[in-house]
Amino acid sequence: MKKLIPLLLLLGIVCGCHSGQNDTATSQTEKTRQDSLALKVALMPTLDCLPFYYAQRCGLFKELGLDIRLQTFNAQMDCDTAFARRHVDVSYTDLIRAAWMQSKGTGLYVFMQADGHHELLTAKSRRIRQTKHLKERMVAMARHSVTDLLLDTVVGQARLEPSTVYHPQINDIRLRYDMLNNATIDAAFLPEPYVTQAKLKGHRSIYDSRKPHMRLMAFMVSSDAVTDKRKSEQMRLLLQGYNKAVEQINRKEQTDSIRNILLGYPVEPETIDSLKIPAYPQAQKAEKGNVATALRFLTYRHLITPEYTGDTLIHTPFIL
Repeated sequence: MKKLIPLLLLLGIVCGCHSGQNDTATSQTEKTRQDSLALKVALMPTLDCLPFYYAQRCGLFKELGLDIRLQTFNAQMDCDTAFARRHVDVSYTDLIRAAWMQSKGTGLYVFMQADGHHELLTAKSRRIRQTKHLKERMVAMARHSVTDLLLDTVVGQARLEPSTVYHPQINDIRLRYDMLNNATIDAAFLPEPYVTQAKLKGHRSIYDSRKPHMRLMAFMVSSDAVTDKRKSEQMRLLLQGYNKAVEQINRKEQTDSIRNILLGYPVEPETIDSLKIPAYPQAQKAEKGNVATALRFLTYRHLITPEYTGDTLIHTPFIL
C-alpha cells in the first residue's frame, strides 16, 4: 500500500498537467475562434478615426453587442496591405487608393466618407513661405495616394516643373512629422492632429486641402463582409456605434477619454490643449464628385485603364 501512494500521487500530477495543458489549448482555440468571428478594423492615429477609438474606449460597441478588434497602423499603405491580405474587414483609406485597389481586383466598397484634411507644413528652419519656394526641396508624401494628388496640385498651382520638386516616399505619418521636426526634410503633408503639433513647434503651413474642398479620405469594407450575413450585421452595428460616438464627441462628453485616446496616438499634451476637435457629421456616403477627382488623377498617372469607371466603388447599404 505504501508503494502505491507515491505512484497514485505521480499519476495525479501527470493527469493534472495534461488537464492543464488541455485547458490551455482549449482556451487558445476558443480565443482564436472568437477572434475569427470578430469584426476587424484597420485605423490610423488621425482625427478621422477618433470616433471609432472613442466608441471602443467608452464601451459603445460593447453595449451594441459588437465584438470588434481595432488595429492601428501609422501608414495608410500598411492599412491597405492588411486589408488586401484579408487580415481586416474594414480599413481607413482614401478614394485614390481604394479605386486603384479595386481596379486591380481587390473586392471592396467605399461605404463611408471621412472629412479629414491634409496641410503642407514647411520646416521652420527653411525659408519656404510660399509653394513657389518648393523648387529643389524635399516634400514627404505617399505615392499613389491623396498626398500624391495634393503635391501635383501644389506644383501645378505654383507653376513649377515637377522634376524640380523632390518627393521622397515617407508612408509613416509619425516618421514624416519627426523628419519635419528635425529638418531632415524641407516639407511634409500631414493630417490632424500632427498639423496642430507641427504648428506649435513653429513650422509653417503653406497649403490646406480644405481650401479647394477636397474630401478624399474614406473607409472601405471588403466585398465579403457585405455579402456575409453575420459580417453585414456587424457593419450595421459598427456604424451605429460610430454615430453614437459622434453625438457624444460633439456634445463634448467624456473629454478625459478623448484626451487619453490622443495621448495614445501619441500626441503631446500641449497639442491636445490647442487642438480643435471637429464637429463630426453622422456617417455619410462618399460624394461622386470626389470619386471623379480620384479617377482623374489615376487616369493621368496611367494607374487605371479606361475600362475602369469606378461605378461600383461607392456602396452604402449600412448607412440609413
